[in-house]
Amino acid sequence: MQMNYLQIKTEIIYEVFERSLNDPAKAHFVIRKGNHSTCSYFGALSVWCLRPFYVNLATKPKSQNLMAGERDHVFFRNPQEGVVTLRQRTRNPGDQDEKEDNDEPVDYRIKQQSFAASQANFTRDRNARIARRNPFLNIPVHQDYIIIHFHNTFDTSVFSNSYRNDFGLSLVGLTELNTCAVFAIVDAVRFQRFESEISTFVNNADPALNINYNTNIRFIVDFDYLSTRKMIKNAAQQRAHVLLDIVDNVEIFQQVVRPVEQSLLDYLAQQNIEHYYDPRLHKIELVNAPVASIIEIADNFDIIQSVNSISAGIVRPGRFNIPERTFGFTVQNAGEDLPIIGVIDTGISDQNPLAPLIINDAAFDITGTSPITDEINHGTAVGALATLGTQLIPDHVGDFTADARLLPIKVLSNNNRPIPEFEVIRLIRAAHERYDVRIFTLTICYEDWKKYNEPASAYAYALDLLAYELNLLIFISIANNRDLIETDGRNSRPATYGLHFEKESANLSSPAESMNNMTVGALADNLENNTLNRISPPGNVPAIYSRTFHIDWNHPSITKVKINKRLYKPDICFYGGDYDQMLDPSHTGLKMLSCAPGMYYDRDIGTSFATPLAANLAAKIIRRYPDLAWNVQTVKALMINNAHCEKRDDLFAKLPITRQTHVAGNGLPDTESCLFSSNDRITFVLEDEIEPDKIQSYPLVLPEYLLEQDRKTGLVQVDATLCFKFDPVKNNQVAYCPLQIAFGVFKNLPLEAYELDENGDVKLVDGKQVPLGINYNTTDKYKFSPSWSQDYYYKSKMLSNTQKMSFSVSKKVLIDENRTFKIVLLSKLHKLLSVPEKTKYTTAHPFSLVVTVRENPVKGKTTGRLYNEMLLINELEAIGNIVLEGEV
Repeated sequence: MQMNYLQIKTEIIYEVFERSLNDPAKAHFVIRKGNHSTCSYFGALSVWCLRPFYVNLATKPKSQNLMAGERDHVFFRNPQEGVVTLRQRTRNPGDQDEKEDNDEPVDYRIKQQSFAASQANFTRDRNARIARRNPFLNIPVHQDYIIIHFHNTFDTSVFSNSYRNDFGLSLVGLTELNTCAVFAIVDAVRFQRFESEISTFVNNADPALNINYNTNIRFIVDFDYLSTRKMIKNAAQQRAHVLLDIVDNVEIFQQVVRPVEQSLLDYLAQQNIEHYYDPRLHKIELVNAPVASIIEIADNFDIIQSVNSISAGIVRPGRFNIPERTFGFTVQNAGEDLPIIGVIDTGISDQNPLAPLIINDAAFDITGTSPITDEINHGTAVGALATLGTQLIPDHVGDFTADARLLPIKVLSNNNRPIPEFEVIRLIRAAHERYDVRIFTLTICYEDWKKYNEPASAYAYALDLLAYELNLLIFISIANNRDLIETDGRNSRPATYGLHFEKESANLSSPAESMNNMTVGALADNLENNTLNRISPPGNVPAIYSRTFHIDWNHPSITKVKINKRLYKPDICFYGGDYDQMLDPSHTGLKMLSCAPGMYYDRDIGTSFATPLAANLAAKIIRRYPDLAWNVQTVKALMINNAHCEKRDDLFAKLPITRQTHVAGNGLPDTESCLFSSNDRITFVLEDEIEPDKIQSYPLVLPEYLLEQDRKTGLVQVDATLCFKFDPVKNNQVAYCPLQIAFGVFKNLPLEAYELDENGDVKLVDGKQVPLGINYNTTDKYKFSPSWSQDYYYKSKMLSNTQKMSFSVSKKVLIDENRTFKIVLLSKLHKLLSVPEKTKYTTAHPFSLVVTVRENPVKGKTTGRLYNEMLLINELEAIGNIVLEGEV
């Protein structure tokens, strides 16, 4: 049908749908601006609807035009119904957080013995440290610290001030799920009170009855002096790369930290020790420092909280090549303006068809070689997967379309030089500033795994801070597990799939615990049907070498209500290939580009290669929707929302520690769904902000035609994912994510309303208001399926900034709620934040919520009407460009 357009004057674009009664699935667009528009006669049997629809009429590149059945995702613009102060109902009266978190042991005799031993050890280690100090270093001031283990989570909001006022202790940091604290001894007189209270308790004939001591000490398990031995981690594995974690404490910063830190920097310069220093991150990296110097630093400079010997590199099996005579492909769109992916790796060789896509900038090489050479033959494969995705698998012959340009950030070469984290952080900043890079791959992780319940590393903290400040999305490999051999002393065999995830050595490697970025695990598939020959079970399962989340929810401090099922890593998985039964990847690995002499393609395995495939999908999304580059948390939410994972209770249900999400995350993203909606599936993006202690809602309307469908249950399926970035809290493991933002899709109730009496005043029952809306109500009154995406009531619960929910909507619910639902978000600060920490997070915080509504088939068929009908009854704005029928 040909449409004619007349006068166009104003900037508001309207969209007119003609839905023919003979063919309801067909809809035509008419452009109307202001009060002036006409179109040709549509015919008598038509239904009309006019509503605002904001679009960009710029022409899309030919390669970006929609194919049949593909529809653009949309921004959700339904007006916010209101914002009110969040009111939370009290749960389990008489069993509040403080009581739960401070359960006291019954047998005080054991505690008396523990305190006596702690007291003796503390005095011994403090005297030994004083004796070991080198007076010739002329360090301006000295500072003592105490380590205290508690029976449960140390509540900073309650006890920090009392420990400071009563015992002269100023909190430095919390680890072991906030059950272990390091304090600076800032008041010697008050600390003598602490020692006196301990002695009184130890010498008490019956501490349970004769309470002549400060009762706060009963919450203590034991304590110790922060000695050099306690500072130096993994002392048996001293390596060339050492990280000094500097004390971060406001109270002693001016008098202790600053002068001693300057003295330490002077010492490093005098000793000619290569080092990197960033005051924002409170750490110093040493390269090739003599062991004697490291010990001398720990012995004398009293601002060192911990000394970590670290090693980062590529964990991989042997190489196996696929003989080829030529690369066999070309890139057909190298001149296109593409998103840029920063590949933090071993360089990307330009001796292949990727050359036109590579940005050759020598400033992004810390190895002294060249960013466009790849001596280790790793970064080239990563770069190819990042820009081309899986197009080279299985057939690499042809003209291919790239999704991204590549900026090689070379941090590793054959010279085995340590990789300073400061340099990686500096280069990421530089790539963003110079080339506006927002997507990165990082496949070089620590070789050591994280111990159970370890806090975020300094590296992960630095990357989270970068992502928060610069709006970046770094795709981080969860790393490969090499501990895949079991032995009974005589015979060796491959590890048993599933059970091997229960070992601590299977935990992820830093910085894969980063929360603002995306962690990627590997699936066993290699896209070439390796199921029969590989070692991992059939199906889309995590590869045997892919690592797992490091939090053990069985920790004594974590009660059932404090387990956060939304907190896990990896975020997603992609294809990484697999070993065969002999742990050989030469036939079951992933095919990839090679830069080794005489070779064109390799076959290899690893999370290193799943990671760039995830980054490739992010580039595809930004290439399709350039506006989303300004908020990459939306890209993250789109990928997670369209990821799916087959439930495998046969593999994971009986494991005590490892849950399926701890290895598979949210599963494998579906590329088509990430990029496009369809006639039967619409994905919309809600980008907004919310203040702490507020709750806000938005109406969502579903089409009336659904009520005519011959189906009672599961009429539509809804998937929804919330993502937001945050400013991480250093040295507070439980409150590392300081902000609770959660969402729900609820009944058609007002955000806040209360029952009124006959005079129109708010009615009180037992002195309390009777809520009729969502705020201050019990969840059973307003939910019809799942409740909130993340529940936060008990103080010592770790929070997640990534939450996904899936549910279906029945015909009965549609009728009861008049096809209208409320998308509701709430926000509050973590309850374990100190008062100074809370002041940083009082302003509105941005979030991204991605929701997909899908019509389920009836007798194997769908109507093809959902997308258009949703446009008619909701305020939805096309993301980026849109192709319209007719000509303006």
